[in-house]
Amino acid sequence: MRLQRYVIFLFLMLMLAGCGQLGTSSNTAADGATTTGGANASANVIPVFAFSEAVVGKNRIAIGLVSNNTPLNNPDAKVHLRFYNLDENNPQVKFESDATYYGKGLPAAFYIAYPTFDKAGNWGVEIQVQMPGQDKPSSSKSRLAVKESSEVPNVGQPAISVKTLTVKDVPDLAQLSSANPNPVMYQISLDDALKNGKPTALLFATPAFCRTATCGPSLEVMQGLQKIYGTKVNFIHVEVYKYPFDQSVAQQEAAVQKAAKENRPLTDAEAAAGLSDAIVAWKLQSEPWLFLIDAKGVIVGRYEGGITNEELGPAIEKLIAGQPVF
Repeated sequence: MRLQRYVIFLFLMLMLAGCGQLGTSSNTAADGATTTGGANASANVIPVFAFSEAVVGKNRIAIGLVSNNTPLNNPDAKVHLRFYNLDENNPQVKFESDATYYGKGLPAAFYIAYPTFDKAGNWGVEIQVQMPGQDKPSSSKSRLAVKESSEVPNVGQPAISVKTLTVKDVPDLAQLSSANPNPVMYQISLDDALKNGKPTALLFATPAFCRTATCGPSLEVMQGLQKIYGTKVNFIHVEVYKYPFDQSVAQQEAAVQKAAKENRPLTDAEAAAGLSDAIVAWKLQSEPWLFLIDAKGVIVGRYEGGITNEELGPAIEKLIAGQPVF
């Protein structure tokens, strides 16, 4: 696994589009998109994929809106998606969905939909965006490669049991999180949580080194929900890097640069350089990631990128009730 920097729309906000990714994907930007719009269409509003992969089955896909190299956070923007299977002759609309705004507390908004793909292959996504004051929506078309399966643990699969650090292992809280650690997020190791009969909310994030600027806000959402549901759900935060975090970041960057200079893939040891054991075990190639795991240890929801209380709060209640979270 190579921990790369993935160029999603939040990177445009940070003006870091030249960096690498936490995972290689053709979905980090619209592929061959064409755009049309009405006479009052907002200039240069471009929808961008803000997720690294889509797979057969239920998905959570996030769309970002960018204008003049700046991500937008507008709750009044309307985003509608239409999906086509491009491997079929004369592709027609297979299904369509509105995307829901989630952006409160985040540096830029995600517009989220939950499509179900029945086949792997080449899919087309028509994205209609209507901004306030626009007389008709603008429309863009992009390609989306849908995989048969994912290397990242997916919904329906058992959670990977691995020891994660707790306050019992590391009394110095500063070694558990790269920014303002809250001890409630480090009370139980994941391997123990998967056996205690409670569902689990598991967040992989690195607040101080997050290249998407969403790790810190996502951790704050988790901490707030822990205050409400902490007696019914295990809440666990796992740092992406080992302590000391800055040295681990530098260690991995050096390994990546060395392999690139020598024009070769990373060795397994280089790929894991500086990363926490859990990140390596779960094969995560971007950050942040949140997984919702039921009381039997089965993954029932996964969220790539920033999360908000508005999206996650109802999902936690469904998790407790044993209902599908999306």
